[in-house]
Amino acid sequence: MGLRAFFISWRGVKEVGFMILSFFTFFQISAQQNSVERELKIPYEIKFANVTFQFNEVTRYILTQEITALSKDKAQKLENLDRFSTVLSTIEGIMISANVPSDFRFLSIYNRYQKNTMSTQVLENGVYWCFDKEKAKDVDLIIDDNIDERKHLIMATKGAMIFLKRNQVMYNNWATTLYSCLASREVLKVLELNKKWKGEFLMVDTPAYSSLIQFLAFKYVLESEFAFYKNQNQKIVYEYKDGKGKTLNLIAADLKIKPEELYNANLWLKSSRVPSEGDANVLAIVPTARYKDIRMLDEMSKNVGKQNMDLGFPLLTPNPKINYKRGGIFYTINNMKGIQADMCDDFVNLAYKANLSVEKFLEYNDMTDKDAVVIGQVFYIEPKKNKADIPHHIVKADESLWDISQKYGVKLATLLSYNRMDNVARLQPGRVIWMKEKRPKNKPEEFIEIPVENKLEKPDRLKFDEELISKYVESEEVESQTEIPEPEKSETVFESSVLVKNNEKTQKPVVKKVETERVAKNESFSEDLKESIPERRTNEKQFVVHEVKKGETLYRISVNYKVSVDQLYKLNNLKNNNIEIGDRIIIRRY
Repeated sequence: MGLRAFFISWRGVKEVGFMILSFFTFFQISAQQNSVERELKIPYEIKFANVTFQFNEVTRYILTQEITALSKDKAQKLENLDRFSTVLSTIEGIMISANVPSDFRFLSIYNRYQKNTMSTQVLENGVYWCFDKEKAKDVDLIIDDNIDERKHLIMATKGAMIFLKRNQVMYNNWATTLYSCLASREVLKVLELNKKWKGEFLMVDTPAYSSLIQFLAFKYVLESEFAFYKNQNQKIVYEYKDGKGKTLNLIAADLKIKPEELYNANLWLKSSRVPSEGDANVLAIVPTARYKDIRMLDEMSKNVGKQNMDLGFPLLTPNPKINYKRGGIFYTINNMKGIQADMCDDFVNLAYKANLSVEKFLEYNDMTDKDAVVIGQVFYIEPKKNKADIPHHIVKADESLWDISQKYGVKLATLLSYNRMDNVARLQPGRVIWMKEKRPKNKPEEFIEIPVENKLEKPDRLKFDEELISKYVESEEVESQTEIPEPEKSETVFESSVLVKNNEKTQKPVVKKVETERVAKNESFSEDLKESIPERRTNEKQFVVHEVKKGETLYRISVNYKVSVDQLYKLNNLKNNNIEIGDRIIIRRY
């Protein structure tokens, strides 16, 4: 009997213990749920710009669920913090200039968009400022087969500022302006926000505001965490402005960035080549510690690019296959092997990297041990040619014969011989250099009159229309009514850009003004230069507008239309010969 009583008592103890344990477990779970709210400090209201959003029990429950989910996903949270800290320095300046409240900065990397009252969609990867295609096109962001500017941080930010300012004027309420970024216009009309949202305190009292609640939860978590966030590998967005027409692989080589990193930073591009036109530039996301290095490499790549302005020479292609396992950046330059001068390089370092003796390196580049190495320039590591691929070259300001020799990959001694020169004297701008054969003895030195461009300021982008052409036509008609005395036949002058040296023995060129017909027939001029001589005037005047294309210069346009560069200057009110793709040039044809 006693044993039975013992078992009954033990069973009772077990039941009581189980009840106590169950109660303790329930209390612990409840406490954990409450601690989540206490730990995250779920607010009853959230301030945004100059308004305060307030929540009731239903909408605060939705807010709690969103904040809890965002806080628990540590990987996604760190990714958001890293991305936000990277773009912040780029977008803040644009936002300040636009006078847009700083709270909108959290929208830059947010990409959820409520399309209608029934569903919410997540935008594709890489889209900034929650732009769907309709909103993007409203602010003239380009989305076509080649690019998607919604994914370009700078272009999307500028477009977002236009969108926000425009909607603020329309709604006169930063809260409604915010919601217009997250929902379609139909949703705003259904919710009647213009009627409901007035004043500084706005009630979010229905789940219909789900897209707004989701964003406010995102802002709340990101803002709270960012205050204590320390990125050990802080990155910045670097804008590379010299990438038009280049491939991303080439730019990656120039900046010493992994190609895949450059591709990931430029999801706005739908191909590997940067369009030749447009305002969007290539962006590189690099560690802050590499900023100075990237700037230097950018400048070096520009130095190489500046050499590429005369008929596409030198012909440069990165050639990573050339590798002597001693470092160095190698190119194929004019179908020969070359090496690019890096920071702190001299001819000794370059010779070592190219596996050459110092003497051979200096010989291949027509240099002496007293010559300096320019950062970014590509030097030859094999002998240059005896002939160029073009017959003539026109000397530019401050251009030496050695510069020309390097540009076309022709031996300096050969150019001296072709042009009947005894030494590397200073060249006069406009002089015609023979590149494929020796200038005949009976042909004088030839010169093309070109404007000096290095002392002049860069003009604003040119804009002309038919009314402007009419204005010039009218002025021409007035001028045509004025009698101009006819000059003597022996000194008849037409607008010619050619200067001639008639006396081979004199030290300085003798400039003589001659009749157009006589110049055109003069055998002392090469065939390549005759096209630059304008034809005789007629009474019939015509004006055309030429739109500048890639690679065109004022000189090339003047040759194509058989007019002088000076005439283009005067007619278009130019201060120098810097023109850009898309500029419209007025031309008077004779």
